[in-house]
Amino acid sequence: GAKLIMCGNPTRITGFFYDSHHKNRDRFNSIHVDGRDSDRVDEEFVATIISMYGEDSDVFRVRVAGEFPKSLPDSFIPVEWAEKASEAPAPVIERVSRVDIGVDVARYGDDSSVICPVLDSILQEAPDIYHHNDTMEITGYTVQTIKRYARAHEWASIHVKIDCDGLGVGVYDRLTELKEQVVAEVEEERRARYEDTEPEDTPPAFELDVVECHFGGEGGTISDKDPIEFKNSTGLMWGAVREALRTGAIKLWRDDKQISQLSNRRYTVNSDGKIEL
Repeated sequence: GAKLIMCGNPTRITGFFYDSHHKNRDRFNSIHVDGRDSDRVDEEFVATIISMYGEDSDVFRVRVAGEFPKSLPDSFIPVEWAEKASEAPAPVIERVSRVDIGVDVARYGDDSSVICPVLDSILQEAPDIYHHNDTMEITGYTVQTIKRYARAHEWASIHVKIDCDGLGVGVYDRLTELKEQVVAEVEEERRARYEDTEPEDTPPAFELDVVECHFGGEGGTISDKDPIEFKNSTGLMWGAVREALRTGAIKLWRDDKQISQLSNRRYTVNSDGKIEL
């Protein structure tokens, strides 16, 4: 007379629980509960999932509808979002207050090293692309970029973010060594330029931040309003970009290869209910 009761979110398309609803369903009595029909599920939660991921997404199927995910992973960023952000008019920024410069150092072969600037987190400018692996040369190009943007946006702080899961660690170490020198050179140039200028019209002290970035670190949510967790830091970074594209908060540099790379990344909802790229 023993009985077996299984309860859970249908997060995977393999395993004992999945089989009990599919090839072995004749041995079980399955009960399906849709979150939209339950008074235990907040309507705002359902609306947030629909707004952020859509009713045709695996996130909605698993976390709201109580359905198993589709057989193929979902595209994490819809191509139309990337295209829309690439074709949008550039926002008007009266005075840039922050410049983020991403540095991705190629490992070998045909990979490209990329130095990519973003203004005030809303406007991506044309990236510089190099086809070699000389870390000292990439460091030099990064220094040139820092000085160029320090000159163009004198009231902005500059934050250089380097992918250090590979050759980028050499660029990070060398740029960290050069940081004080670069700051001093920028400050010296500004003093000469504003020698006869009133203090209130003089740019603030130059702020340069060099950030060591790693993929695969601890995950979490991109904001308190996000109902879904990401498995690791890779998901968090992609999730931040996805949300900016979804809400139209960023203007991308028009590039078909970039659009393709953004829209080709796939995701699944793992057994913990977290997004895994």
